[in-house]
Amino acid sequence: MLKLKFLLPAVIVISAVVWWLMPHYSDEDKGYYIAMFCTLTHDGRDNSTQAMQQIIEGSNSDYALQKIHFQPGLADHLQTVWQDLAPEQQQQARQESLSCRRVMSEKLLPGQAVQ
Repeated sequence: MLKLKFLLPAVIVISAVVWWLMPHYSDEDKGYYIAMFCTLTHDGRDNSTQAMQQIIEGSNSDYALQKIHFQPGLADHLQTVWQDLAPEQQQQARQESLSCRRVMSEKLLPGQAVQ
């Protein structure tokens, strides 16, 4: 009984710390990254993490009060989702930007309509 008395709070604290340290991305951030990724893919440009970082950080004005900071974890997650798509889905996504946004949104933003 004494072990349970100390073990249960320790497990709860460890679980809370792990949850706190996990990256949490807003739906707005996911939508922004999906739109940029699909635009790069559709235009035939480099859709790598480095290209996305250059665009995001390069779009910040020097005088902006709120600068958008690049989130490499989210960009890497997009790359992983893209690699997991079937070749037919990737080909269709390259041809139509809306198709790309729809496919990527199904994976990252389930239940939300693509506009």
